[in-house]
Amino acid sequence: MLLFFSGAYPLRQLWRANRRTSLRHAVVWALVAWFAWAAVMLGESFGVTADLPAARYLALALTGCAGVAVLGARRPGMAAWNFVVLGLLSVFLLPLAQGYLTGSAALLGGFWKVFLAITLGVGLVNYLFTRLALGAALLAAVCILELVALVQPESWEHRVGGWLLAMAPWLSFAALRIQRDARSEFDRCWLEFRNRFGLIWAQRLREQFNRSAANAGWPVELAWSGLRRAAPGQLDEADFLTTLRALMKRFGVA
Repeated sequence: MLLFFSGAYPLRQLWRANRRTSLRHAVVWALVAWFAWAAVMLGESFGVTADLPAARYLALALTGCAGVAVLGARRPGMAAWNFVVLGLLSVFLLPLAQGYLTGSAALLGGFWKVFLAITLGVGLVNYLFTRLALGAALLAAVCILELVALVQPESWEHRVGGWLLAMAPWLSFAALRIQRDARSEFDRCWLEFRNRFGLIWAQRLREQFNRSAANAGWPVELAWSGLRRAAPGQLDEADFLTTLRALMKRFGVA
């Protein structure tokens, strides 16, 4: 419990780093999911939610919503995307409502577990190729264990998942804090964006920059790990950096 609640510090740093970017709505969803997991863990400590799969199901659903919220993190439209995420959450709440009205465990149906697993996978795969890969992989393991625990509430999976969940924010925070070899300002700007927004938006930004570079006749290409030069020699990166930052303005990153 102490390790889990100490994760409030890296989450606070996450908010401070992204509150002025288009990711701020996704960060809010992530915080809501974290509070849901906190409620689950506290409930299990007092024997309240240990045998209540609906609590873990809701926490998993909110985790999936946080991952989907990242997919709409671009101006304009980032605020309107919240209605899409709310619609997704309302769909996840349907089996809970059905179970409450009928008195059955409808949420344990195979369709809902598969739908939840796919939603979680979309958000987690988005960060598997960034500096947050270890944290994303750990969170993926948590989700798998918790999905298993939905079927077998008395199993050990949710206890192991609790430890992994408590470690995930700190591993992600540490991965971003580790100093790497010195890079150009352009590469640092690009890698920071890539690690923040994940695979989907990073690939989109790469396509836009490479198209602009081709139109301008620049002998460069933006690869996943940074800028590649097609021709040897010194090149002035000022124009490259200006173009990259102009493309990032829609994300609130200057």
